[in-house]
Amino acid sequence: MPVQPPASKSELLTRARQAARISLGRATFVRDARVLPIGVPIALGVAALVYSRAVEERRDWRGWRRAWRPRRRDRGDAFAMAAAALVGTVALAYVGARVEWEMRRRTYREQQDW
Repeated sequence: MPVQPPASKSELLTRARQAARISLGRATFVRDARVLPIGVPIALGVAALVYSRAVEERRDWRGWRRAWRPRRRDRGDAFAMAAAALVGTVALAYVGARVEWEMRRRTYREQQDW
């Protein structure tokens, strides 16, 4: 079937945006549109939260007897946990962006097959 002409100016602009995203390619969409502006700030926030929670005082089941000596997690362990959270969150954002790219690409190709 031939491609239907756009019904409105907004539909025409939507199609043009989709075509521009597709023409830029997967790597550009994933890196520049999703991972850098969205994934990295979220990952930094998660890493900061994990680090702050890891270095604050924690009490285990024996802590009730020794309340005057709170136990603290080693700073190196806390940093390793924060780094793992940072890497994991960026990887999750990357995978999510790849999935979103495939959905957009599939939708775009289906629209072109009209």
